Amino acid sequence: NGLPARCPTAREFQSEERSEERRDAEPFLRNAPCCSITGWCGLGMQHCDCSGCIDYRRVHRSQRSHVVGHPLTRYETQVVLHRNSANSQAKVSESSAEHPPTVSRFESSFAVLCSLSCFLCILLVRRYVPGASKHWLCRTPHICVGSLVLVTFLQCGLSVWRYSQPGADAAPFQETPVEAEAALEALPTTAAVEAEVDSAEDSGDSPSPSEIPSDWPCGEVLTPVDFGAKGDGHHDDSSAVWAAIAHGIRCNSTVLLGPRRHRFLVMPNVLEVTAENLIIVFEAQLVGPTLEAWNPTLESWPKGSCAYAEAHCQRSGGQSPEFARSQWSLLFLRNCRNMTLVGRSEGTHLEGGLLAPGNSFWRVRNTKPQVRGYCLLKLDSCEDMRISKLQLHDSPMYQVVVARSHEVELNGLRITLSNQALGDSGAHNTDGVNILNSSRVTLRRSVIESGDDNVVVKEGSSDIFAESLQLRRGKGVSIGSLGEREAEGQEVTNVLFRDISSDHCVHGVRIKTWKGARGLVQNATFERFRVADVMVGILIDQTYCPPSQRPEGCASEDATAAIRIQQVRFRDFSGTFQQMDRKVLCSACDDVTYENIALRPAGPAIPQRAGSVYRFSR
Repeated sequence: NGLPARCPTAREFQSEERSEERRDAEPFLRNAPCCSITGWCGLGMQHCDCSGCIDYRRVHRSQRSHVVGHPLTRYETQVVLHRNSANSQAKVSESSAEHPPTVSRFESSFAVLCSLSCFLCILLVRRYVPGASKHWLCRTPHICVGSLVLVTFLQCGLSVWRYSQPGADAAPFQETPVEAEAALEALPTTAAVEAEVDSAEDSGDSPSPSEIPSDWPCGEVLTPVDFGAKGDGHHDDSSAVWAAIAHGIRCNSTVLLGPRRHRFLVMPNVLEVTAENLIIVFEAQLVGPTLEAWNPTLESWPKGSCAYAEAHCQRSGGQSPEFARSQWSLLFLRNCRNMTLVGRSEGTHLEGGLLAPGNSFWRVRNTKPQVRGYCLLKLDSCEDMRISKLQLHDSPMYQVVVARSHEVELNGLRITLSNQALGDSGAHNTDGVNILNSSRVTLRRSVIESGDDNVVVKEGSSDIFAESLQLRRGKGVSIGSLGEREAEGQEVTNVLFRDISSDHCVHGVRIKTWKGARGLVQNATFERFRVADVMVGILIDQTYCPPSQRPEGCASEDATAAIRIQQVRFRDFSGTFQQMDRKVLCSACDDVTYENIALRPAGPAIPQRAGSVYRFSR
């Protein structure tokens, strides 16, 4: 397409001389020295001869070091062309008056050489000419003064002579055709651009999508940096990231969340994306805000949602409170079709993804679960989605949520937590992968750490397949909880988990349902599990009622009602446990089988402190 590469951004060129970005950029500036108005370099007319293009071959040496060393970002260039084209000539003259040209290196060197020569001549005259030392010019105190005055006059004289020559007012461009001069003069001065960019920096805000020109050309991969993002993890880059995504949606082109080693701070629920046939590539990381920055007053979940710690919440039938718990998320994909999210990887190392300062939430929510938190990635009402090689770290709540979606593939995820504790002091409600009311979801070859369920399949889900997972800490694989507050659609069917390793988790597999609930768990298979030092290998609990979700308890519920559990198979379990190999509290189970369960004690049993393991689980 005639576009060999993009021009380097200012941040890339300001990086260290031997950095990867600088090495990648310099060959293109030599081989394709023209930049289009959108920041792509090449040798075609769209790069060199268009209105607003920059031809680095024609830039005067005194300006080239600035242009090449600190090129404008594509957003800055667009701002220049769209906001300042009407008065650019006036700004050029003002800048020329305020910032006169400087003396070149040759002129400065020549002046210094002349000064040294005069100084040497004075010394020779004083030494070899009789009586010369009595002359005022050769007296020692006046030698330095005379040399300094001479250098100053020489520099000033050379500058006046150079810029008084005919055609000097045409600088900084030499031998430029009339057409190219007109295009170049349409650009405002660098000082004007820097002033505008500095003004934007002082405001602390990235440009909003409404400020992005509507005629921004398609056909190019743009990053949030091109729309003014700082990428330092401290300034709010929500608008710039959204602008890059919006550009990709409008142009049906790939969205690049980069460059590498950048962190874009975004606010929950700002990035609500609805798109089709879109690819989002994560080279950098989206970073969420701290609890103090996002919810400084510790606001609770909406009243009546029954999400957490809402005693005597009046809610019966309809959807369960589970849908309200993922109300806020850092990246929210809604009603999307045929989308791909992929992270950058080098071997087994993943770079791009989403992260948050989860610890600022956990230390509060462990004792106040009613305080709001947000998830990292949520899919709602999506279809034909592919997510691979993403890194997710320290979510305040659920890491990945797949809700009301179909045909979703999750592959090669790496989900981690910095908090190593479990129980009351751990990172509560941080499910790794949360599947809710979805079908035909596959999860493969992923590493998942959690302070709660590593992988959980909840109400309304069917045809769920997971294999080759490494689960660390957390509470293992779970189905449920089902039946909270007499909710409808409490069914999970056709589930297969196989080839799962579970290290230091609370459970290997758990099925949990609420007291007094109605629903169904059917045709679920768990096979080839390798567990290490889990508390309980297999748990079926039909008396589930955590106080974090129901502070008043469940004593009033109908004890005869229960979720039906049938056609559930546990096969080929091996490894070690701390408390027991299986625990079954089942009142409505039928056709539940255990085959080749070879679990052995890891050592002396650890007494279970009341509420330490199950208090905050779901």
